[in-house]
Amino acid sequence: MHDDDPTPIALATCVEASLNTSLDGFELPRARLYGVSIVDPRGIATLQDGALRISFLAEHGDVYELLDAPSSAIARMFDAAVVLTCGWAAPLDREDQDDKTRSDVEISDAVNDEVPPSQHPLRRRVRLVVAVCDKGVASVLRFADTPNDIVTDAGAARGSLADAVKDLWNDPKVIVSRESVN
Repeated sequence: MHDDDPTPIALATCVEASLNTSLDGFELPRARLYGVSIVDPRGIATLQDGALRISFLAEHGDVYELLDAPSSAIARMFDAAVVLTCGWAAPLDREDQDDKTRSDVEISDAVNDEVPPSQHPLRRRVRLVVAVCDKGVASVLRFADTPNDIVTDAGAARGSLADAVKDLWNDPKVIVSRESVN
């Protein structure tokens, strides 16, 4: 990539817009890995059709196993790698909820911060696109209950998925095979 190449958030937004037109819903059973080639750098910011070539590479029921598979390293042959996954999201902290939301949900000892997102009373179905390239990582997510809106993150996300995506791009798996000499 060059200095004038698109930012990770521009890439993630353009890929997500393209994938959104071809995906049906928020229930993908397997995480997907794509390789992305830049065709028209100027067309990315305006979400031009054809600005990117998006190539499906692999899928797996576990996003971490997908990213950790040695064969997924092929994504580094492209200008960017993109991971697409669906799941449940829940509020991280009750203090982030507004008064109306708090009053709509009885907050008791039964609902604590240890509840998995899929069981949280305020859970929302989400589709997440994470792009990684030489310039960094960015993500775009879309909720099933507000499918016309996107939420972007220009690289501030932390956690195991962000680390796994960075590792895919920056820490190639090295496999050494030895043949015995007779």
